[in-house]
Amino acid sequence: MATRKIASWAWAIVLTQAVVFLMFAITASATAQGTSISRTSGFNLRSTHSSPVIPVEFNSSDLKYRLDVNLIFKPSAPPMNKIFRSPTDAAGHPIILDALQPFPLEVWEEFYLAGGPPVSDWHEEILTPGWEWLLPGDSRIPDPIDDPFGTHASLITKNGEPWYSRPIPMPSGVDDRQKVWVEFEPIPHGNVLDVHKALLWVGTTDNRNWGDGILNDGTTFDERYIKVREYPTPEPTSFALLVLGALALLVYRRR
Repeated sequence: MATRKIASWAWAIVLTQAVVFLMFAITASATAQGTSISRTSGFNLRSTHSSPVIPVEFNSSDLKYRLDVNLIFKPSAPPMNKIFRSPTDAAGHPIILDALQPFPLEVWEEFYLAGGPPVSDWHEEILTPGWEWLLPGDSRIPDPIDDPFGTHASLITKNGEPWYSRPIPMPSGVDDRQKVWVEFEPIPHGNVLDVHKALLWVGTTDNRNWGDGILNDGTTFDERYIKVREYPTPEPTSFALLVLGALALLVYRRR
């Protein structure tokens, strides 16, 4: 009985060590392939940058948000948040946005995939009420985005070239314009994944104008930034590692 118990312990330890080794190998390989990591963004993405939030500055000269980030795709990394600084003019004064006068603010995001498995889908969710995504080709505002390809339909690009994407169906009955859920042919590390869209202020029942720092009734309200969460979903191989770890723990507990 003692021999069987020792064997069970040994088996659990071996499985656990195997999981740790495989995850370490993946991380080490990814790190070796991308040595100049500066930011993290989204679920499954990891870098050496310690901040859990990416600030995205507004460029008052062309009225765009621009983000250029080196990334390592890592399935076990937690979700990453971004904050888009509220738009200002060249003098630094807030730009007041009126929900009744739609004004798209372009977002150019370039992600250099510095390591890890290929990325084949993208999920991005606005957490601040009253804001929506405006995607290329949106019929609400004709040609809202200055698309260099002339198609006005390129949400995803690979190395600056249009890369076809298709929407991932939302849960039944959900039409949430605060979310971008798309999938596309895998883009491996060593390439640039660009996500091209716009932020649109549509307001809430309590807040018509953004940028003045108050609600409709005059109550002060923090309008310094727009919160966004960004995350691809795990690849099947990543799930396999997680399952293997769970099995090792299960064997240990049962023994």
